[in-house]
Amino acid sequence: MFPAFAARDSIVSDDANPFTRAYRDVVIYDDPVDDDPLYEGPIVVRANGWIELEGNRLLSPHAVHHIDIYDDEFTGTGSERDDSRVGRSD
Repeated sequence: MFPAFAARDSIVSDDANPFTRAYRDVVIYDDPVDDDPLYEGPIVVRANGWIELEGNRLLSPHAVHHIDIYDDEFTGTGSERDDSRVGRSD
């Protein structure tokens, strides 16, 4: 009747949580220097700040320095990321 005490599933659906955000194309960095990314790909940012990666892996918000989001920055065919804005703080 009730989920197990340590269940992985939330008792509140994502539709009921307006603070959950999904992104298709991001780069996550763990250092202020943009040389070596921690992760590249799609993510879901949960309301509690935890980041869900592919394969149902979770990343603590404390492990992340910053995230570059490229969802709306597609060129030509829409399949390549435009990195011309990397390192800019517009």
